[in-house]
Amino acid sequence: MFLEREDTQLLLAEAGRFARERVAAATSRPETPIGAAVLEQLSEEAAALGLLSPATDESGFGIWEHVDHAGAMAFNIGALTQLGRANAGVAFAWHRIALARWVAAQLALELDAASLLGTTLVSTGHYGLARTSVARWLKSTALHGDEVALLADWLDRRTHATVIVAPHAWQTLLWPVWSDGRIAWQLAHRDSLDVQPCRAQHGLNELAAFQVRDSSSTAGLKSPDDAASRLIYGRTLKMDMIGLLAIAAGALVRGQELATDYAAVRTQGGKIIAGHPAVQRMLGDIEIARHHADVALASLARPIDDIDAGAVAATRASAHALLCDAANQVVQVHGGIGYMCEAGPEKIVRDQNMLKLQAGGTREAHAFLAGWIGAFA
Repeated sequence: MFLEREDTQLLLAEAGRFARERVAAATSRPETPIGAAVLEQLSEEAAALGLLSPATDESGFGIWEHVDHAGAMAFNIGALTQLGRANAGVAFAWHRIALARWVAAQLALELDAASLLGTTLVSTGHYGLARTSVARWLKSTALHGDEVALLADWLDRRTHATVIVAPHAWQTLLWPVWSDGRIAWQLAHRDSLDVQPCRAQHGLNELAAFQVRDSSSTAGLKSPDDAASRLIYGRTLKMDMIGLLAIAAGALVRGQELATDYAAVRTQGGKIIAGHPAVQRMLGDIEIARHHADVALASLARPIDDIDAGAVAATRASAHALLCDAANQVVQVHGGIGYMCEAGPEKIVRDQNMLKLQAGGTREAHAFLAGWIGAFA
């Protein structure tokens, strides 16, 4: 899909209006997470606007429907950033739903169009990014026997439980599975899985967490050929990382607004705290992190096949560390009140930390990069 710059701007303006007027308004009480009914209603409105579509046989302008042009990628990134600013949990749910739709379309899998929140996706295995091995496999590097064993164990859905974060209402899960020396994809129904709810997670309170293990052997397995397997998985991993970074950047935008507004009215020692050097330093750190994320995301607004997976991993690892630190600075600007649930900043910190852990997290990016650049060839 080709989008002119003006088209992209118009679509993003509409997405921004919806994010502000509906998503932010509905989730304006950080101490009170929205229920399943509200999330369902917002999702239906997002679908009516064209941001979401559970069907794979229709083409529109929704999130992750198109990734082959700079304008389309700019829209994906911009929409998720604006949704992340409104509410990171809602944005994360829609990001994974849209990503599941994209993967299903590549594999000619049919999703249940009756439920917007019915399908979710996880892009990695039961831990991390399988160190250097998955990077070397993506680059078609000859793997040692222990590396193949590592990948098989990493994506062994029957032996190991995988933690997913998703809407309560999810019914089908799309995840990668190691099969015949490559990555296949399984579309598994909840009834065929061993699903155990987890205790409340650190952040993303609008959603729930589950430990999931496959109990259906290879039911619903779709195995593309070797080249297609690498192509689809590589694209998915890049899209997931980019989306998580965009949502996190949007969440910091909201945090910066809270910090700036509070510093402009709060007094200490008879002086507005925005005039104190220590607070100015904090506000400056927040702006630096936001600028870094903006530049990083702008560099990724290109066709997905033109983006290097190593660059995405490196960019996310560096940018997300700054975003998490900046979110903590938002709390510090508020002082003690920043730790109160109803104030808002502490939720941004928790959401940032949760986003950092998804898609293999950022700590494992270092080993992934070592494999990507051939350090272990």
